[in-house]
Amino acid sequence: MTHSISRAATGLALLLGTFALAFVPPLQTQVGELTEKDQKELGRLLGKYSNGKSDKDKEKAKLEFAGSLEKIGKKKGAKETADAVTLALSMNADLGRALFFAGEYKSSLRGGKPVVEEISAPALAGTKASYTLNLPSSYRAGSAPIPLILCIAGMKDGKPMTATDFLTQELSDATLRDNAAIAVVSMPSAADDWNALKVGDKPLGGMSMVMFTWGDVKSKVSVDAERIYLLARGSESVAAAMHVAARFPHCFAGLVGMAGDASAAVEHTNFINLPTLFVGAGGNATAFESKIKEAGYGNCTLRSDGNVADVWSWMAQTQRVSNPLKVVFKPVDPAHDRAYWLRIPPTEGLTSVISAECDRASNTIKVTAPGVAQVTLMFNGALVDFTKKVNIEINGKSRSESVVPTVEEMLQLSSSSDNGRVYVARRVYDVL
Repeated sequence: MTHSISRAATGLALLLGTFALAFVPPLQTQVGELTEKDQKELGRLLGKYSNGKSDKDKEKAKLEFAGSLEKIGKKKGAKETADAVTLALSMNADLGRALFFAGEYKSSLRGGKPVVEEISAPALAGTKASYTLNLPSSYRAGSAPIPLILCIAGMKDGKPMTATDFLTQELSDATLRDNAAIAVVSMPSAADDWNALKVGDKPLGGMSMVMFTWGDVKSKVSVDAERIYLLARGSESVAAAMHVAARFPHCFAGLVGMAGDASAAVEHTNFINLPTLFVGAGGNATAFESKIKEAGYGNCTLRSDGNVADVWSWMAQTQRVSNPLKVVFKPVDPAHDRAYWLRIPPTEGLTSVISAECDRASNTIKVTAPGVAQVTLMFNGALVDFTKKVNIEINGKSRSESVVPTVEEMLQLSSSSDNGRVYVARRVYDVL
């Protein structure tokens, strides 16, 4: 089961000059309405469901979880069982905390020195892949969640820089290493493969290695998924990070490029909810910033110079937009089928921009999806009010319907959720 949280502010203070190195406390951005004891109990039941060895075990855990939700909803004033469960399933922050507590974090991991972790992923069966992980010396499994900095180290002397060299030469600042998990991705040996998902017929391209590392760290470490940052140094690594961010913007709080220009091959469109910081970049970064401004995003910051302290200060003020009310999405390849709470079928040759906007006040979602046969919307209490009908407008055609969250759908969608983007209902709409 995956883990994470919601909301963001860009690092405008970077425009003001020099910074003191900011300490970032391990606070929870989503505390919810329940006590931590109740959140942990829900997490225990979710973990029991996830780890159930038989269908009977899973069904028992599901019923226990539903029973706990019913009790919570009735304490909140709901009279009927269905209304009580709906009310509890609307408590997005509490469900997110429960998902965090459901995690089984690796108890043997200790901070203070880098370790090499092998990636556990079914897609990598038969292939060894690893990354280097550095945790704060005070870290203990299950402790308060900490930020994660996912690093692409760059090239040195024509080959990927070693994780040890990167950590000691580029990220040696004690404050950063004492307050964040740092994972250095093992990129393919050839830089030409860094912007790809596959190398040959294996999912070992640079983009895949970044995302496999992302998932593995989250499964083993108490990570605050609202504070996961991509950091790249050098033009090859900055380009790779931008390709990852354009395809998976919902997974990150921000992207930092250092001592390398932006990629001219990556469009700005998918960065509407993903802040970027470029330190010591060139003309491509300037052009990227201009397009971001023209689009009205306003979340790209350029610095002609700067250091790790400046980057950490920016991170201190930058947090993920987990449940954005507006999504703009342009597929970067035929298999690219999602962003945040919006999905489309993989579509060959699609060049149009898909957009969706949620107005919670009127409980309305409007979608523009030219050239798409189908649209899937995923819902939670941060996006809509489940006690009212939801107005759905797709390509100008409107409908109004009840969207009822269920325990079954929440559990089915757990692989698409994290503890900031917990989805409890979905609807599929034919467009063409």
